Order: sequence, then structure tokens, then C-alpha cells
Amino acid sequence: MTHVAHDFRRPPFPSALTLMWDETEKARQSTRIPGTAIPLNDGDANVQKYLHQEFSVSGLNAIHGYLWMAGRVDGFRPLHWQRMMKRDIVIVEDPGLHLLWYDSTIFVKPLPVCLLDYNFFNTHICPHHTLFTAVCGFLRSYALLIRHESDFRIAHNLGLLPQDMTWIQWGEFAYHISNIPLSDVNERFQYGELRLSRVNLIYNFFRCRPWYYKIHRDYQSWFSYELGFMLVVFAYVSVVMSALQVMLTTPFISLEVSILCYWASIATTLVIVAVFAWQFVGIVFIYCFSCFRALW
Repeated sequence: MTHVAHDFRRPPFPSALTLMWDETEKARQSTRIPGTAIPLNDGDANVQKYLHQEFSVSGLNAIHGYLWMAGRVDGFRPLHWQRMMKRDIVIVEDPGLHLLWYDSTIFVKPLPVCLLDYNFFNTHICPHHTLFTAVCGFLRSYALLIRHESDFRIAHNLGLLPQDMTWIQWGEFAYHISNIPLSDVNERFQYGELRLSRVNLIYNFFRCRPWYYKIHRDYQSWFSYELGFMLVVFAYVSVVMSALQVMLTTPFISLEVSILCYWASIATTLVIVAVFAWQFVGIVFIYCFSCFRALW
């Protein structure tokens, strides 16, 4: 990550809101990354490596121009809404999966303790523009996820926030991070929740990769998911073709309509063959890709 001057960049919350520890824990935290066992005296490179793993969303930034197909700008909805829609909130540590959803599941990354330490934030995050914008976007997403006390209780029960944080403390912290300007937000976090199936489709078409994140872990579930849509299309096409066949059996049909039905049946057949051929090529490609990854 590029190191640049950061005289104009400061943590998006005041130092008074730094998470408070007792004196023993405070002395211990000063020698390591807050909330981890990683020592700070190993050099900035190791700290940056940890922060990159925790907050890099380069995989989604690579398709930023197509993210409008997978979600809405600023489309963040609070945790109680997720529960209201019967969604399972699944904890993930991969920042690239934060707020991606499919079916009735949404992934949420817990809030790392190190982001609540003003001095650590100012020393190790503010100097790096890419990291700073990614972290600010991540924090802003939390301000929009936890807007009410009911959201706070859900987050606490799921372990998304530090267990010793109170609702009042969170409210004060959220007041400041909710005012983070969009100019300080990573381009991925300009969008809210993203539909994982569409992100996979974007990667498939525009990045020539079979997926961004593999939803299905076995071929049986994959076939059930992919071929379900094909069966629906086949049912509709069958009804249309049957209607055309009935039309051709009536004595009142004109020559022009007969020709139209003829070409419509040929076009439909070609489309169905092309779609099934595409599915077959996709299956072969995914199988070869999986074998290549397993070998290398």
C-alpha cells in the first residue's frame, strides 16, 4: 500500500472515544495490535500485512464499474431488517465477503478492536490512502448496520462488537463514523449489500473466471441451482410451442402466420441448443478450473 503524506487525514472519531481498558490491559495493548497477539515491534510491514488481510477489498474494486448490477448505491439496511426478512447473519473474516448475500444468508465481518484505538488508527492506518478509505468505508457500513438499540443487541449476540461496549458508547462512536464523507470511502463501500450470485456472474463474464466466491461446494447442489432456471424456461417454451402447433392445425391460418410459426420454432430450437451448449461448456470449464487449482 502506498505511503503518502497524511497531514489532512485523521481518524474519523475523537481520541476520547478510544476503547478503554484497565491499566494492565492498556500496557499490554500498547505493545501489540489491539485485540490481537501480533507484536508492534516486528516492524510496520507486518502490521500492514495484517491490516491488508483484514480490510482489502481489491477483488470487488476490480469490478467496481459493474457493481450496479449487484447492488444499490448506499444500499445498507440495518441488522433488525435482515432478521425481519428471515436472513441468516453469518460471521466471516474475509473483508471481500462483508455484506454479500445469497438466498437467505448475508455475510458480515465483525468489527476489529484495533479500529477503536485512536492512536493505532492514526499511526498505522491514516498514512496509507488505500487502507484508510477501505477502513472508513467499513466503519461507515457499521454505522448503517447498527442504527437502533435492537440492532446493537443483535450485533452483541452475534459477537460483531466488543462485548464490553455499551449502547451509549456505540451511539457516540456511530455518530462520528456515520458522518464520514463519501470522498473518504473506498469505491466498493459506495455500494451497500451485494448479491453474490450476480457478483459471480460479473466475474464469469467480465473477468473470465468461473466465480468470485463459490457458493456451492458439490456438483449436486450446483446442478440443482443452475438447471432450475433452465427447467422454468423449458416449461414456458413448451407452452408457447404447443400454442403455435394448435394454431397450425386450424383451417383459418394464413400463409404468413404459418411461415412465422415455422421460423419461430427453428429460432427457439437454436436458442435452446445454444443455451444447453453454453451450460455444458461452463461445466467443463469449471471442472478443469477446479482440477487446475487442486493440482497447483
